[in-house]
Amino acid sequence: MKALLINGSPNAAGNTFQALSMVAEGLRSGGAEAEIIQIGPKAVQGCIGCRRCLKTGRCGMEDELYNTIYSKLDEIDALVLGSPTYFA
Repeated sequence: MKALLINGSPNAAGNTFQALSMVAEGLRSGGAEAEIIQIGPKAVQGCIGCRRCLKTGRCGMEDELYNTIYSKLDEIDALVLGSPTYFA
């Protein structure tokens, strides 16, 4: 089993990362592979409705972040998203 964990916090070593690290360690102790990707400080743009995905099967927003994550999606069995909570 392979898991991809995405850290959405801009603080690469903060609480969200610590929580994801605990999840990753639990997965690894059970025999799974786990990788954490830091995306927090990177610009993430939502869908622009170009509909290229319907024609090509890939998003039209081909940037480094998109390509990094997209290339891993076919290989993983689990996806864990970590997002910080401010002013909870």
